[in-house]
Amino acid sequence: MHVALVIEAFDPGGGGAERSTLQIAQELVGRGHQVTILTGWARGGPPAGVRVEAFRRRRWKSAWLLARFASWARGRLASGGFDTSLSVTTSVPAAVVQPRSGTIRETLDRGLVARGRAGTFAGRLSILASPKRQALLALERRTFAAPSVKQIVAVSRYVSEQLTRHYAIDPSRVVVIPNAARMPAIDASQRDIWRARLRESFHIPPDAMVYLFAALNPRLKGYVPLLKAFEEVRRRGVPAVMLLAGEMKYPQQHLAAEMGLRESVRFIGPTERMAELYCAADVTVLPTFYDPSSKVVIESLMMGTPAISTAFNGASDFIVAPGEPVRGRVLADPADHLALATAMMELADPQELARCRAATQGLAERLSMKVHVDRLEEVLREAAGR
Repeated sequence: MHVALVIEAFDPGGGGAERSTLQIAQELVGRGHQVTILTGWARGGPPAGVRVEAFRRRRWKSAWLLARFASWARGRLASGGFDTSLSVTTSVPAAVVQPRSGTIRETLDRGLVARGRAGTFAGRLSILASPKRQALLALERRTFAAPSVKQIVAVSRYVSEQLTRHYAIDPSRVVVIPNAARMPAIDASQRDIWRARLRESFHIPPDAMVYLFAALNPRLKGYVPLLKAFEEVRRRGVPAVMLLAGEMKYPQQHLAAEMGLRESVRFIGPTERMAELYCAADVTVLPTFYDPSSKVVIESLMMGTPAISTAFNGASDFIVAPGEPVRGRVLADPADHLALATAMMELADPQELARCRAATQGLAERLSMKVHVDRLEEVLREAAGR
């Protein structure tokens, strides 16, 4: 098949949706399909075997350009001779729509919660007064109402619930294909080598409990309640160190210093060595206010590292699942730092940590991108047949 993939921005070094789009494209090409990525703008050269068509050469943010991109992408889908199409953005309807970032409606609502502005007049005004946000919402409504959309794919049960709650979409129109990731297959000896090497390089004491937090948007992913919980864990006498990866800038570093935690945290910054960090950590902690299905949690579990997250993360279905052993903890309220501290303390117990770690066995294959694209390919073929 000749498959069109639509995404607003294509930067494989960016967020999870962009990395997943790259991995999906590569999987499809590896199966003999022809893939064209239609995007608002792209960074870097095209992946091997994949054609990239960009609406503009540079990054853009305006509502006017968003509307123009959506119109351009719809035109390319109609005229490009594609057998089928997949849109990972709700701004553009395709044969199959997979809102990898969830719905815009939920994203905006949860963003207000993270900023402490939920339910306030100022919070609602910030949405109403933003042309870009209003354009995104209008395009999303248009996409879900478009007759050209044959199937909607949700990356988690949480996203499926959003579609019903915000847009009254019949659940029969939605298929849940859980999010996935690519991680290296390593044996226990390689894991031990990475673990020892990174702990030594970060000057981590041998007896320290190591927690890992990784985020491109620290505030949304719960950085502030995380630091408060970590402060409480340290106060209770646990010898702990926090690894902080991603977009950690001056405000995040300043807050850690103000709280007296600077010597107990390690600011790593953006990195391509996440697999090694998961091995160095005992537990990954992501008390996110919103995530449709976090690749950080999925990658951590694939690497055998238990995780703590929240009910507002679709990937939490893999941490606590009915009929399966628990692989960490899931919190009801991202802002409850005391509940988070308790969860971190519980996993600091060697026996509980060992149980959660053992429960991750077998997840690497189940959460692989190959399995994800196996199911996605079936949906794309069905849409092509329609």
